[in-house]
Amino acid sequence: MDTQLAEALQSGDYEAFEHVFESYWEKVFSYLSKKTHSTEAAKDLTQLVFIKLWKYRDAVSAGIPLNEQIFRKTKQVFIDWLRQEMRRRQHIAGPMELPDVQGNDTSHHRLEIRNDVANAIRSLPPKRKEIFELRHIYGYSYKEISELLGISTKTVDSQLTKANLQLRKILQTAIFSVVLQDVISHVK
Repeated sequence: MDTQLAEALQSGDYEAFEHVFESYWEKVFSYLSKKTHSTEAAKDLTQLVFIKLWKYRDAVSAGIPLNEQIFRKTKQVFIDWLRQEMRRRQHIAGPMELPDVQGNDTSHHRLEIRNDVANAIRSLPPKRKEIFELRHIYGYSYKEISELLGISTKTVDSQLTKANLQLRKILQTAIFSVVLQDVISHVK
């Protein structure tokens, strides 16, 4: 049945597409609703999954279960949405322009350190940064990240370890420079 449906879909049979849509819409929507925590976003993304399924129907394979192909497409649409959300949030927040805080050195130093942390995260290689943000900003588990990105949990662990080491190295230098500035300002 799955093979025939995939072949019919691949050849452009609109009735086959309708059948697939009716069979999988609820599952796709439910998955995306849990992941996005937004009914509206889930509706939009579910629609996008099926638009892409129809648009790229000639890439549907009769040898791979249709369920698996639809959920691969669903995960990719979700990852694309996450990336857009991250970019949108960074754009809204803008570059971390810090106000010049006079008279309160502690607050000023905290703001400098916060800016250093944001810059350090931006300096991570793109895939490592994505894994770091999924884990530490969005709160996804190692297993969820591995499923979303199609990588092993060992890879997730390895990339997070490397990210932490890289961030620690960058931030130690930044913190040292802030402390040094503080010492110099008190000596004057």
